[in-house]
Amino acid sequence: MELNNIEVHAAPLQGITDFVWRNAHSEVFGGIACYHTPFMRVERGEIRKRDINDVANENNQAHIVPQILACKSQDMKTMISTLKTMGYSKVEINLGCPFLPIMKKHKGCGLMAYPDEMSVAFGDIATINDMSYTLKMRLGVDSSIQWRQAMKAIDILNPEYITLHPRIGLQNYQGDIYYGELEAFLSVSRFPVIYNGDIKTVDDIHKVIERYPTLKGVMIGRGLIADPSLTSPALLDKADNYRRFHQLVFDGTQARFSGGDHQVLMHMKAMWEMFLPNASHKLRKRIIKAHNLSQYEMACNELFAEIEAEV
Repeated sequence: MELNNIEVHAAPLQGITDFVWRNAHSEVFGGIACYHTPFMRVERGEIRKRDINDVANENNQAHIVPQILACKSQDMKTMISTLKTMGYSKVEINLGCPFLPIMKKHKGCGLMAYPDEMSVAFGDIATINDMSYTLKMRLGVDSSIQWRQAMKAIDILNPEYITLHPRIGLQNYQGDIYYGELEAFLSVSRFPVIYNGDIKTVDDIHKVIERYPTLKGVMIGRGLIADPSLTSPALLDKADNYRRFHQLVFDGTQARFSGGDHQVLMHMKAMWEMFLPNASHKLRKRIIKAHNLSQYEMACNELFAEIEAEV
């Protein structure tokens, strides 16, 4: 089943979809209109260096939109100003992160419970010249109707589009999707909407688009980590491309980190928590339990050889 003209965006996942992963996916599989970066944030008055490195133009071959996480307009301005000097003219505001310590600080999804604070922050950054915005949001923190009181602040920001995950923050990534509230949101939003949530197959993409034809497109997160070929269903030699994709990520991760085997392994294993879940359980377990790069590579090679033999 082809995707045709369906606009597909890649969701950000902290610790996985860095520039190495994005570049590898774009090169091997493609089919993505935009890769949204894991959020940048300010710590002790400064932007984390690894966040700046992740969006540096020289590190990114794929089309990206940088995402920022903050509740105070000054922190937002610090990041937006830096991104502007780097050549970016579009920034995404994170109103969707469901991690409890983040929400308790009124950041991510947590900011949706404080529409007055959101209005002040959005009012401040909306005055920045030559900068447009997108939003990545949920329906609320602990109520599926909190988005309704946030719409006035959202109107201030005048986002180019909104990516909506129709769950609340306290659900994290589990539980039922609030389809009724999604429909209500679509009926009142004057901004284009991208759907995000529980897309694991090409058929899932088509079902969402057919059910909600006014959508601008879909955003895929965990489903794309599990099967990076999801955006290129007609691709031949899929097994060989899984191996090639992994090698690019593995090589890029070794080049990026200087902390030895342990640092590289921790990063790669985070991807393997979701990557190719239907592959050999025994070999995936060996990959996760590998103590050095030699053990890791041996297990990976056996796993890819097994996948290739099944084709």
